[in-house]
Amino acid sequence: MAGSTTDGTALAEMILAQGHSSYAPWLDRGPHLDLVERRALPEVRAEAWRHTNVARWYQAILEGSEPAREAHRIENPAEVEVVDFADPRAAELQEQRGEETYRLTAQPIAALNALLLGAGIAIRVPAGCAAREPVRIFDLPAAYQRVLVIIEPDARIELIEEPSTYTHRLVEVVVRPGGQLVHRRLQAASSHRECSLLAIRAEARACYELSQLSLGSDLRRNDIIATLAGNAANVSLRGAWRLDESRHLDNQIAVHHQAPGGTSRQTYRGVAAGRSRAVLNGRIEIAPGAQQSDATLNTKNLLASDTAEIYAKPELEIYANDVKCSHGATVGAIDAEAVNYFRTRGIDEHTARALFVRGFLREAIDDPDTAQTLGLIQ
Repeated sequence: MAGSTTDGTALAEMILAQGHSSYAPWLDRGPHLDLVERRALPEVRAEAWRHTNVARWYQAILEGSEPAREAHRIENPAEVEVVDFADPRAAELQEQRGEETYRLTAQPIAALNALLLGAGIAIRVPAGCAAREPVRIFDLPAAYQRVLVIIEPDARIELIEEPSTYTHRLVEVVVRPGGQLVHRRLQAASSHRECSLLAIRAEARACYELSQLSLGSDLRRNDIIATLAGNAANVSLRGAWRLDESRHLDNQIAVHHQAPGGTSRQTYRGVAAGRSRAVLNGRIEIAPGAQQSDATLNTKNLLASDTAEIYAKPELEIYANDVKCSHGATVGAIDAEAVNYFRTRGIDEHTARALFVRGFLREAIDDPDTAQTLGLIQ
């Protein structure tokens, strides 16, 4: 990961000198500005960034080389409200969101998102709505983007994030009691340096389901934070990745059980080839009082070349005594016998390996409709 030596202090000085964005003037940038003034951005040797050179992402900010887009590209059912962050109505929806779904001090690069913000949308699904068509986000017209999603009580919908380039995208999701969100994300192979933060709060009896396929980029970092904030909340996180060449993907995922009776499932499958690097740090935290929580984390990874790298680290932190928790992580090579099985049936080696990889990734993305949406079924 050799490259730029740009550090957080130098970047903070540049941003403070040029001033923050005037987009979405209702957004309170005070806490974000304070963090940058205190030079509290991640440094190159920060533990949370040990496998990803954050200086290379900082350099992408300085270069500002992403091509400009002209307008939002979004599709949504008529019954779903979609508001541009430039509209004062978005401030009302932000107020309805309640407290932030993440801690800024734990996610400091979100401060840069606020200060450089150029595009954002707020999505509200009315109470009791059961939309038949999904909301699709194709593109937002800036390098720094925000998406706010509020699922009101007993509403149900699907959200699909199509492939799009950005420098930083922040997605906040609030699922009210009895609500349900099925969330699909496809991250295409890219030559860009991208970071994203997805933060979810699931309230009582709410269900949130994420399926994500990532193909890596020059540098891609995904931070995912899910909080089970209400009794009997249910969160499912499914991720698959397939990397080649020298692409890089860093997944940092944390699930916080804060209320009793919550269920969380984390399932990840990844394949790295060429000189690529994949990282999965998955964390489960059970808070005091979150009794009868049920949480699992399972990740399996394949090295498809001798020069690829995979780092998988599951973590558990439990402060309650009546819980069910488990985790497991494996890294291995592609099964030569399985590939040979395909070859004995007249399939060439390249196709055989591709079939094996696709089947392996389908262990994470097992729903046929979702697999087709994300391109795992041709």
